[in-house]
Amino acid sequence: MIRTLDASMLNLPYPAAELAPLAAKYGFEALCQPPDFLSDPDGISAVMKGYGLSGGLLPMPADFYHWDLDDSAFEKKLEELRRRAEIAERTGIRFAYNHVWPSSFREFDENFDWHVKRVGLVSGILRDHGVRYGLEFLGPHELRKWQKHEFVHSLAGVLSIADAAGGIAGIAFDTFHWYTSSGGAEKDLKMMELQASRLVCVHLNDAVAGVPFEEQKDMERRLPMETGVIDSRGIFRRFRAAGADALYMIEPFEPARTKFRAMSPEEAVRTAAETMEKVE
Repeated sequence: MIRTLDASMLNLPYPAAELAPLAAKYGFEALCQPPDFLSDPDGISAVMKGYGLSGGLLPMPADFYHWDLDDSAFEKKLEELRRRAEIAERTGIRFAYNHVWPSSFREFDENFDWHVKRVGLVSGILRDHGVRYGLEFLGPHELRKWQKHEFVHSLAGVLSIADAAGGIAGIAFDTFHWYTSSGGAEKDLKMMELQASRLVCVHLNDAVAGVPFEEQKDMERRLPMETGVIDSRGIFRRFRAAGADALYMIEPFEPARTKFRAMSPEEAVRTAAETMEKVE
């Protein structure tokens, strides 16, 4: 598995020229592309490679499965995805993902078919350019109530969509979403171990102590192993032992993002690396 710094998840708006040497210094192997990547993908990729870093996640042009993205807008975003997939192939980026919303104004069966069609198109484009694509399920109960009809919110749910769409897409596994989707179901971890080759990336985090899993808020999380509600270390090590070739990164949201933003770039990257060490 590939130790990855995703600066956007930590609220660090620094260019690659500043982040790359720090990421390399503190033992990261990959760096997710900073906001300025698409303005100069070859130059920025050269900077990262100069420090021995591979590309992390391909920046996606859209939230492809959001209910507000109509078919016309979706087609336009697919054209942009083709352009980005070509850049990914040229610069060596191997991973990408989107999440699947756990509610919709569509009824379940209609929404399932709608997702299958879109996932097939998106994953096919990326596969043709050597990019492994994952679907992330969203577990928090609050998100299931945003729209009228509840939709998939578990590992089994997104796997069923991926399989129905041709089996090209894999999984972006978030430990917080796993915990909030089921209270921490062991069967999901076993399922993921058996399909470790489909892991695209792993988001490591922890839940808020003293809050039932069904009441956890999506944007309120903790750093991995901070509270011990979620055994991120155990999950990571199981996936690594199963032979997963996936990016892994921390994704704590608040209050950690505010704390990281107040740090100097070096302090932030060093703190991220120290957090990784608690999991590895």
